[in-house]
Amino acid sequence: MIPTYEYEEKIVWLKDRDALSRMDYVRERWLLCPIRTGPVKAPPDEMLIGYAVLKKTAAKINEGGFCRRIFTLLPEDRFCDPKGAFQDSAPPEAVDPLFVEAGKPSRRII
Repeated sequence: MIPTYEYEEKIVWLKDRDALSRMDYVRERWLLCPIRTGPVKAPPDEMLIGYAVLKKTAAKINEGGFCRRIFTLLPEDRFCDPKGAFQDSAPPEAVDPLFVEAGKPSRRII
């Protein structure tokens, strides 16, 4: 799977800006999806926070579909469990949801 930002049209957030501002981070990952637009299904045990919608010009990666960015949280993430594994740190795929833009790499949380 070859992730690319160039075919992203917009980012859809399932939480409002106030809720996103209370999240120190969300996890960004790439997911192979059968469709380029519309909601995606979160992987097991993950809470879907947002997803990228692709332009009509986006081509399939392979027979499996389109490569799309999704934004999720896991049960051990700080927003879900303030005393969990990431109370003082962030996972490597953590990004600031307030600075995510379609078509551009996200700002990583260090």
